[in-house]
Amino acid sequence: HYPKPAELSVEQKKVIKTVCQSIRSRSYEPFLLHGVTGSGKTEVYLQAAEEALAGNRTVLVLVPEIALATQIEAHFISRFKGNVALLHSGLSAGERFDEWWRILKGEAAIVIGARSAVFAPLGNIGLVVVDEEHDSSYKQDDGLRYNGRDLALVRARSVGCTVILGSATPSIVSHHHGRTSKYRLLSMTRRIGERELPEPSIVDLKTSPAAKLKGLFHPELQRGLRDTFEDSSQSILLLNRRGFATSVICRDCGAVVECNHCKVNLNRHRQKNILLCHYCGYSLTGSVTCQTCGSANLHPIGFGTERVEEEVRNLLPEANIARLDSDVAADRKKFLKILNAMREKEIDILVGTQIIAKGLHFPGVSLVGIVMADSGLGFPDYRAAEKTYQLITQVTGRAGRGETRGKVIIQTLQPELYAISVAAVNEYETLIERELAIRQEVGFPPDCRLVFIIVEDHEDQVARTSSREIVDMARTWCRTHDHSQSLSVLGPA
Repeated sequence: HYPKPAELSVEQKKVIKTVCQSIRSRSYEPFLLHGVTGSGKTEVYLQAAEEALAGNRTVLVLVPEIALATQIEAHFISRFKGNVALLHSGLSAGERFDEWWRILKGEAAIVIGARSAVFAPLGNIGLVVVDEEHDSSYKQDDGLRYNGRDLALVRARSVGCTVILGSATPSIVSHHHGRTSKYRLLSMTRRIGERELPEPSIVDLKTSPAAKLKGLFHPELQRGLRDTFEDSSQSILLLNRRGFATSVICRDCGAVVECNHCKVNLNRHRQKNILLCHYCGYSLTGSVTCQTCGSANLHPIGFGTERVEEEVRNLLPEANIARLDSDVAADRKKFLKILNAMREKEIDILVGTQIIAKGLHFPGVSLVGIVMADSGLGFPDYRAAEKTYQLITQVTGRAGRGETRGKVIIQTLQPELYAISVAAVNEYETLIERELAIRQEVGFPPDCRLVFIIVEDHEDQVARTSSREIVDMARTWCRTHDHSQSLSVLGPA
């Protein structure tokens, strides 16, 4: 049961008043709600939904993960009882059909779901909420390709209703839209009850004793985990890599074991004793031989959440430890059981990937440890620094949501990187200024738009030939229409 709070913060009152005025106007107006973790964004969504329902209109709420759908669902059902329907992949086909039919018949005026819920058969929409609007999970890259957040804005504009895009770490493009009046920017800079943000500590693994140790945890993080356990508080450990090892390498020829389909490294999952492709699901038994030289002398390198879980068990054998990544989240019952056990304080340490960083409310958590903060900075993505900042800030926000101030220990090999240093102290504006300057210099969004053309074919050579033809056509068009200076064509890759 989540009762309505007796008192709202000054910032909440101001934001709710502005949004409710927009809902009453019955016209399209997109808001970007930038609220720090724990500032009470969910209550804003609930009271805005109340306003929409009071005008006999419906509400669509999008969340990036089933985890958040489950949590936000509890808040909405507590407030609106049977007027809520759910749509996400955690439901069986029969359950999805039942929910879809309820929405179609008008038996549910509020729909909560992951990205595909944007297609829900709702009529007379008065409010659309996109929670954690920055999250990459809103984008679907196969089958029907779309971005749930962007499509939500298109749908809201077509029916003339209010949109709230909420996040503690808005995407840089969205924040730019807030600055340039494409969106209306609303801010909540303080936590509920004036609670302090967690105390950060950055640990440089290069110059510390951890560099000489075989384990994954610096002595400071080891102490923090022990002290937190002895204080009967909870800890969260984040590593954005599932599995036991990120790759398996041949010690004889140096080749890495790859997926036959995707040509990316297979990840070792120790508990199931398999090598698994995290893109297509292709798997091999753990006792495979080298694909290049046939040697059986294979060795795991790198590490994932399974390895972190094993090391925590060795460090604190008496603690109750659980792991939450997409392997576990695939089983909805097991997933909900872990979330409930965390809320009931039956789990002492939760190990997980980015799933545990998103909007989950665990008041008993006083320590967050980030095992390798710079693991995402090596990806070939111009948003790598932005995504690293978002992940650190989001998981940091899981600490200190109760009565005591939390602590965050950030382990890194690159403490000087601005994405890590500004995330530790929650200086979002500093990140924005740095990133906008860099992107303007090299020509990345929001300074420009990118178009990505993917060519697929069963025959490799046909795809190669077609992609070259498309590039040639594009370059010819740029020259003949005098766009050579303003448009650049890259590839084919």
